[in-house]
Amino acid sequence: MTQFSTEIDHLLDMFTQKNLNGSANPIYEKNHSLLQDYLKNYRNRGVDFLETIILEILNNGREKTDEIENLPGVRKFFKNSTETEQELMEKFRIVVEFALRAEDLLPERIYRLVDDVMSASFSQEQCACLLAWMWFDTRKNRSFFEILTSTHPISIEKIKFLLHFFSETWIQMPRGVVSFLRIKSENFMENQFEKLKESKKLSEISIRNDLLIEETALCTQVDFANKHIGGGVLRLGGVQEEIRFLMCPEMMVSMLICDKMEPDEAISIVGAQVYSSYTGYSGKLKWRELQPKDALQNQYRDKFQRIQTECLAINAIKFFGHPSRNLRTQLQEQNIQKELTKAAVGFAAHGPDFDGVPIFSGWWGCGAYSGNKPLKFLIQLMAASIANRPLVMCTFGESKVGNRCRQMKKRLEMDGITVGGLYDLLLKVPILDGAHDEMHVFDEIERILCERAGGN
Repeated sequence: MTQFSTEIDHLLDMFTQKNLNGSANPIYEKNHSLLQDYLKNYRNRGVDFLETIILEILNNGREKTDEIENLPGVRKFFKNSTETEQELMEKFRIVVEFALRAEDLLPERIYRLVDDVMSASFSQEQCACLLAWMWFDTRKNRSFFEILTSTHPISIEKIKFLLHFFSETWIQMPRGVVSFLRIKSENFMENQFEKLKESKKLSEISIRNDLLIEETALCTQVDFANKHIGGGVLRLGGVQEEIRFLMCPEMMVSMLICDKMEPDEAISIVGAQVYSSYTGYSGKLKWRELQPKDALQNQYRDKFQRIQTECLAINAIKFFGHPSRNLRTQLQEQNIQKELTKAAVGFAAHGPDFDGVPIFSGWWGCGAYSGNKPLKFLIQLMAASIANRPLVMCTFGESKVGNRCRQMKKRLEMDGITVGGLYDLLLKVPILDGAHDEMHVFDEIERILCERAGGN
């Protein structure tokens, strides 16, 4: 009997035959009967039947006054689809099949990654079973409920991503493993940074204007994460983190087993397969059949049969106001320390085993989080250097900023600046009243270095 910690006991109630005390579980009996009914009758039925089955499971055990009455997202998906109703019913059959397999395939206990529990691994088939359960649950950030009840265009696209995942795994189930690791390093600045900062030279960097993070392989791909991993992927979110999770739905298992990230924590996912590509961004996001450039990472597996690509979730500080006007706050030492800790804890998580393995990142904590791009580049450069790993910055087409990053690195190298030296330089950047140019941090560091050279 599969057992979870309290956070996901509701799934246990839904899909296990017996309660923890050994008595029969009436919720399971009804749910099992409903799913079997779908398998027996779906060929001759349509969306009304599907909606009824899902609603009966969602309402199983609910008070009458709390019952859910309809699933408008499901209905709109059927209405807008270019596939026939029967083709779509067949796709939902696969979801039901995986939900019914769960009891036999999942381990007896599944613990959340809290306290002393730091890691968990699942076969890709077990991941599919866990994701199948999420169609029949209502909890926020733990289910597909908000997708199924939303008629927003992005919700309809998300159903496409999810059903494609189930179809692909049903046709040919990958025999790999996906690992989830919660990384924590208490007192990083005192215990590690202070010891290493003067001896650590700055890592090699590469600036790529023509490459997206998800088009890489045999590396760490940085997930510009929300403190709640997965961000808005189960709601209306459609930016970097959400897109990554839609391309690789096995990553969503982390949302079942991981709590909110603390300031000194990161989450590593190794082995998640890419099943879909995409076009557009945010509200214009569209599902696309898997393209060769995105499928590249699926080719390589390690001795544990995990795909050899790590998704590293690190959440930046969310600043407020325009980046040109909040730079004073960003350059406060406590904020630099927080973000350096977050990035370094993640980049160094696997120790010497990952020495030399490239980190592919970009404008982490910029965009919606209002971070300054030059500052975020330098923070990530320090973190990568502490971890003995090269840093590859994907500029998302912002070649001007990318070129300045390259020039800044050359100047720091020419002056023999260490990680500690760069940290001290950041604390010396003067802040004026009013708005700052985006390159203010670079300009001021170059000015300080020129003054030093002139003074010698």
